[in-house]
Amino acid sequence: MSSEDDTTLSQGARGGVFVWCSAANSERRELYISDVKRQPSGSGMAVNSLSGHFAQTMNARFGIHLAMNAQHCHMFRNSAAAQNARMILMAGARKSDLTVKNAGIF
Repeated sequence: MSSEDDTTLSQGARGGVFVWCSAANSERRELYISDVKRQPSGSGMAVNSLSGHFAQTMNARFGIHLAMNAQHCHMFRNSAAAQNARMILMAGARKSDLTVKNAGIF
């Protein structure tokens, strides 16, 4: 986690956070990424649980093998910061010639 994530973690515990999850599959040249969603709790346990659920869903949906205990989700204190970081990651993925796939509902 970055220092911004640490700041978000302490502030998010009071009023919720904005979260999106992603994972790259270099063998298939794909990036799986979710939409930004608001989470009522910014606790580490809640975000880790969401990361595990994301991995489980992506594994079932796309037949890949993501680690269930890896940190796939990223949290931010406001929607604009979350959207901006998500767009930067997607632009970098496209630049690296990865196909961006929407993770859908998980």
